[in-house]
Amino acid sequence: MKHDVCPICRSKRTAQLYKSDIDIKKLSFTYVKTPNSGKTFRSVKCLNCTHVFCSPLPKDIYKNYEDVVDEKYLQYTKSISESARVILPMIQKYVPKGKILDIGCATGEFLSTARDFGYEVEGLELSRWSSSIAKSKNIKVHRGLLKSLAAKNSRKYDVITLFGVIEHFENPRIEIEYISKLLKPGGLLVIWTGNVNSISSRILKHNWWYWQGQHIQYFSSKSLTLLGNLCGLKHVTTKIYPFVCTYCLVENSLSRYKRKKLLMKLLKPLFFVKPTWVIRLPGEMLWFGIKSS
Repeated sequence: MKHDVCPICRSKRTAQLYKSDIDIKKLSFTYVKTPNSGKTFRSVKCLNCTHVFCSPLPKDIYKNYEDVVDEKYLQYTKSISESARVILPMIQKYVPKGKILDIGCATGEFLSTARDFGYEVEGLELSRWSSSIAKSKNIKVHRGLLKSLAAKNSRKYDVITLFGVIEHFENPRIEIEYISKLLKPGGLLVIWTGNVNSISSRILKHNWWYWQGQHIQYFSSKSLTLLGNLCGLKHVTTKIYPFVCTYCLVENSLSRYKRKKLLMKLLKPLFFVKPTWVIRLPGEMLWFGIKSS
């Protein structure tokens, strides 16, 4: 086997965390959670920058997202829109107006809400199905790769967002370099992803909810900030992502766990009190960085 090379700092000082237990034929790229969702590719930790990544990987794994049709996702659009209403005031503190690009915009809920806040909005999305729904909301959506968009749109955007996307990148350093090129000087990058060094990850180990077959990058706060610095982005703050949870969202999220029925029985009374709850789970990083020049 070739040496594993960290995709962030390029170090070869690595150690295997978990062997591959995934059946490639059962790998899902949709929002549906099953007992198989927790099975992953071989996972490796960089001993230099603490980043965790999957290696080896199938070639061009991103192409699997192009034909994804995810009807289940549509059940959670209210939750996504309401979470956006909590996040956008945080963004406004740094960039009160301007043009937002949401990478992996799915069906456009975040961008629709950002437009309500007065921003100009555009999206980037691989899925034909998702992008067509977003376009039906009069949102401009680029369907393709960051590389192609960056080649034509240098220094165009005031804000770029990556919500639940960076953990899917095969080469995150290259992709963030493209994003840096797309941002105006002083522009803001906002990333939501899991923190592999968080208390929830350390307690749950391989049962942590971020260990999923379609997730191939696992950042720590240290490795994410290093990545930003390497790409000309200065870290300004890290918050905890505010999930606006509905009953069906929580039920789906717990579907991979054996004690789902018991947990839902305990949680169900809360949703009789009110239909949505804002929760902030340890390890759900909402990272903010400013492009320096």
